[in-house]
Amino acid sequence: MRRKPLAAVLALLSAALVLGGNALLDAGWGSALRSIADRVLPNPEIAMWAPAAEAPAAARGALDR
Repeated sequence: MRRKPLAAVLALLSAALVLGGNALLDAGWGSALRSIADRVLPNPEIAMWAPAAEAPAAARGALDR
């Protein structure tokens, strides 16, 4: 019985966060929010490597030394 009010509160809260976030972005706070999110949220480093067969010739020569 308590799940319906909790679901309604969560739905209203998520809608308020989305609309409030959009209002802040429209007001020019996007870069500040992004900066705060970069400092607070974990952001894994991603390194992408090309296979050796597709590497340019100069890079293959540097690797062979």
